This record gives sequence, C-alpha cells and structure tokens, in this order.
Amino acid sequence: MSLTTVTLIVETAVLAVVVLFLVAVLRSHAEILRRLGALEGSGGERIPPSSAFSASEVQDIVGETLDGDAAKIALGPGLPNTLLAFLSSGCASCVPLWSSLGGGAGAPANTRVLVVTKGPEAESVTRLRELAPAGAEVVMSTEAWQAFSVPSTPHFVLVDGQSREIAGRGAATSWEQLLTLVNQATADSAHHSRAAQDSSARARRAEEALAAAGITSGHPSLYPSHTQP
Repeated sequence: MSLTTVTLIVETAVLAVVVLFLVAVLRSHAEILRRLGALEGSGGERIPPSSAFSASEVQDIVGETLDGDAAKIALGPGLPNTLLAFLSSGCASCVPLWSSLGGGAGAPANTRVLVVTKGPEAESVTRLRELAPAGAEVVMSTEAWQAFSVPSTPHFVLVDGQSREIAGRGAATSWEQLLTLVNQATADSAHHSRAAQDSSARARRAEEALAAAGITSGHPSLYPSHTQP
C-alpha cells in the first residue's frame, strides 16, 4: 500500500471523526436552545431583568372600596397594563402623589392606575376619602400588600396585561420619576420577549437542519462517547 493511500485513509478517518463531533455539538446546542425557549415561553418563573424587576404571575386583587363595598380587580390577559400605586392615609410622602393623580399626571400611556391601600383596620377611611381625587380607582386590601411584599410607601408595581406578570416595581416620590421607571420596565419587558422568540426560532432552525440530514433524537452520531470501538 502506497504512502499516498495510507495518508488518504487517515485523513478520511479524521474527517469522519470531526464531522461526528460537529454534529454532536450542533445537536446539543439545538437542545439547549429548545429548552431555553420552553422555559422562557412557559408561565413559570423567569430570570429577572437586569433592572432588578421580578417576574412572577400575580393574582387578582380582592378588597373593598372606600364606601365599604366588596371589590375584585382583575389583572388577567386581555386587560391593559396596570400600575398598582401602594399609598397610605398616614404617609406624608404620598400626599403630593394623591394630588397629582387627580390631574391625570399619574397615568402612563395605555396603562390604568389602581391605588391600593391597606384595609380599614390599618387605614383612616375618612382621610382616604379626603385624599382620593374624584374618578380615582382605589381599593383597600391588606392582603394585596402582603401578596406583593410591599416594603414601604409609596411603592409601585407594574403588571403586564398580557402575561399577568410583574414587569417592574420600585419606589418613587413623584409621577415624573415614576414614568421613567415605567418606561424602562416596559422597554425591558419588550426586549426579553424578543429574546425569547429569537431563541425559539434558532432552536427550530437547528432541529430542522438536523432532521434534513437524517439526524433525529437517539441517532448514534449524537452520542460519540457511547459508540463502541
């Protein structure tokens, strides 16, 4: 056997090993992308955005109005984004926010504002009636404060109307400052939604390319370390 023939056989064998390795890496990458896409598209908890906003599914708010009537505020899909403003009758920093709310300054675009106070056992209903401007949506619910882990007042939580998740939260002393936080949270939410769609699309393209080459789940070439010599 000539040296040229031996060299050709060796090169062919090396090329075959490299091809198997690349196929295995491609398949593993596709599986990782598929699982990431599934996690990002599920209703479970996701990685919080870099702005420290948490993302978790929220429940409807149950409480009562300032007139003592039972109230249940829906936050489910199909509704607009909801900005929950956790204010109090005994909070001095909240007074300017109550006043500005009456002029419509606290309503971001395409977002409804819901003021949430604690229940009548922890608030002065008389004072709340003085503070709440006409037309403002106010619900008294100590349970909501506990559910959203409100640390202090004033505190704000932005709920995404489509995903029913917390898009952002934080403290602000003016509606101008709050609008900046809302815009940032909305932009972050849109960015992560696009990233999830891109990951799913890449995973589908990789799987389609493997399937076209005849490589499906369980194919021996995907597990070169398990191949017997």
